[in-house]
Amino acid sequence: MQQATGSQGPGGISPASTFLLVGIVIIAIVTGIVAYGVIRDSRAALIDAYLVRLDLQRAQTLITEEVTAVRGYVSIRQRPLLANFDATDRELQYTLDSLRARARRPLLSGLSADVADVEAMHARWHRSVAAPLLAGSAAAARLEPSGNLLVDHMNADLTAAQGVAEAAAASTESSVARTVAVSIGVIVFFVVMLGIVALRLEYVRFAKERALRSEIDERNQALERSNASLQEFAYVASHDLQEPLRTVASFTQLLQRRYAGRLDKDADEFIAFAVDGATRMQQLVNDILEYSRITTHGKPLVALDLKVPLERALTNLRSAIAEHGAAIDVQTLPVVWGDEVQLTQLLQNLVANSMKYCNHAQPEVAVRATRSDGEWTISVHDNGIGIAPEYHERIFRIFQRLHSRGEYEGTGIGLAICKRIVDRHGGRIWVESEEGQGATFSFTLRAATASEGEAG
Repeated sequence: MQQATGSQGPGGISPASTFLLVGIVIIAIVTGIVAYGVIRDSRAALIDAYLVRLDLQRAQTLITEEVTAVRGYVSIRQRPLLANFDATDRELQYTLDSLRARARRPLLSGLSADVADVEAMHARWHRSVAAPLLAGSAAAARLEPSGNLLVDHMNADLTAAQGVAEAAAASTESSVARTVAVSIGVIVFFVVMLGIVALRLEYVRFAKERALRSEIDERNQALERSNASLQEFAYVASHDLQEPLRTVASFTQLLQRRYAGRLDKDADEFIAFAVDGATRMQQLVNDILEYSRITTHGKPLVALDLKVPLERALTNLRSAIAEHGAAIDVQTLPVVWGDEVQLTQLLQNLVANSMKYCNHAQPEVAVRATRSDGEWTISVHDNGIGIAPEYHERIFRIFQRLHSRGEYEGTGIGLAICKRIVDRHGGRIWVESEEGQGATFSFTLRAATASEGEAG
């Protein structure tokens, strides 16, 4: 084997290999981010298409209700039927306005003509049929044929619009499938490239150390291990987007540990950026999965004593409580309906935040419960840094941070997870706080009886 030439950097690694490695890592991460953005936008488009279909069905129902109200009023002349007609007409106008607004999206632009035609036919029906009949200035028998034609025309337009919405939904689903397939393919390609570069670096390192070990036997064993790792890595990467991200993070961290200080300053900085980016991307994706699994992987709600999940949460936080010297004050807690695992996570997040965002020598956390109208309000009060009122709603949104990562670590999803857990339990969560005066996070849970808790 040839010895390393002067064109290679410290440790026998050429600058070209280093930049290639960093480039592969960055491209793989960027590809994952772009894919996530496309899937997120496509999900919004699917939701719009679904809402349009609901609005179209609602519009058909409202048109039928209007016709029924007019016929009923003409037959028996009762004022409630006229009021019902007016209310239905207003709701139909609101529904058509909503459809017209959604039709401005490029994917649903085909709806515009049908919606406009429905509005025109409805105005014509209202003017030439409904108004004369309601005013009693025309005979129902004379106007009914033309009215039926206009109603049939409107229903035909709405049915055609349904077809447009269904086609838009199908197109979006197909686009998502293509995006996922292409993203997986691109990430797998770059991950394999990363493995090849890493394998080359390992080969160079083993070559440098061949005088200290049995050259042929040790090198073959190392190559076999590397090949096995590469095969396993490629298999896992083809099945789950999480695994490529985890592998990228592992390889970049391995490079950072082994070659820190051996490359030039820029290369060390690039690798550090890659490690940080891969780690944060992995944490973000893991947090998104955890967020989404709250509703799909939750256990059935049962009657349980809330002190059980709180005790588990405090046990999980035992080291952090000792480190901060926190004082935790808990009063008697009630029996509620809930998922024990998720309530443990909820209480653990709130207590952990109370200790984390505290600028006092000793964090003080108080947990209280009050009963009202068949539900319990659980409050977690602290003496921390507080939250300005303008941020009270924002902090419960996913990935919303009020502080930089340099001040407080985390991804900004903890309170979003808390809100999703409370939502799944049919409750509400809110915060009462002023900046610099601590905070009180409160949430509601359905009350259960002690006998129900024992039965559960």
